[in-house]
Order: sequence, then structure tokens, then C-alpha cells
Amino acid sequence: MTNIKQVATTSERLREAMSEAGKKQIDLANETGLPKSAISRYLSGEYEPKQKAINSAATMESQT
Repeated sequence: MTNIKQVATTSERLREAMSEAGKKQIDLANETGLPKSAISRYLSGEYEPKQKAINSAATMESQT
């Protein structure tokens, strides 16, 4: 039987990155310009962020 490695979801990766950076949802919203409601939906897994939103979050994370 083949071992299949489970890949983290976008929401899991976002939560982990925020935790490592010591950021809250409001911090991410303020620093990226994304609405707080969008951040909440990304974290809940309700929506997948578009590439532009991912780039904004990644830029914020690389500056910390």
C-alpha cells in the first residue's frame, strides 16, 4: 500500500503562517488591504483566496 502524504489546505497554511508571525486576522486585513470578512472566510475554508490575495499575504509574511 502506498503512503499518501496529506497536503495542508490553504486555510491551514494561512493559520500556521499567521501564528508563526504572531498576527491576528485584523493585522492581516490591515497589512494586506483585504476585507476582514474575506480573511475570515479564507481561514474557515469557506472560500479559497485568489492568487492576488495569496500574494498580498505572502508579501506581508516575508516582511516580518
